[in-house]
Amino acid sequence: NPEKIVFHVVTDAMNYPAMMMWFLVNPPGKATIEILNIDELKWLPTGAHTLLQQLEKDYSSSSISRNRNPKYASPLNHLRFFLPELFPALHKIILLDHDVVVQRDLSRLWRLNMHGKVIGVVETCGDSESPRHLDTLLNFSDPLVASSFNSNTCLWAFGMNIFDLREWRRQNLTAVYHKWQEL
Repeated sequence: NPEKIVFHVVTDAMNYPAMMMWFLVNPPGKATIEILNIDELKWLPTGAHTLLQQLEKDYSSSSISRNRNPKYASPLNHLRFFLPELFPALHKIILLDHDVVVQRDLSRLWRLNMHGKVIGVVETCGDSESPRHLDTLLNFSDPLVASSFNSNTCLWAFGMNIFDLREWRRQNLTAVYHKWQEL
């Protein structure tokens, strides 16, 4: 049922005009496309704007660029932690990164019973070429990090996820994200 599908595309100010033109020239059939410019999301909570502005500053900082992979510092990557605020009327969302190619019908994924889980993911630990664990992203020499997380926890492919936004809101996970960003 393509008429029930809504694609929410979030981009930055530089790419927004090109996205708008592309979808005007290449309409998605019966599906709906909503294109959002991250720089126009003024309705986000004050803390979110402060955090995203700091991330943008850090992203362009030479010290951050030398020491961290910039793809993890991009404000667009961190915006995913504000999905419940970005889409307050939605109860569930499938998030696809810009580089994901959909080759099958995602309706089974949409109907997935999450059993109270907030996120459904694809683990990358089974990938024998590049197994990834939490210790590749976090500094486990920090006692707070070491006492709060297991360094051997598998990472997941963040490019395709399904989120139960009701459960996210119930657990107030955006506030938890804010807490960890303040450290």
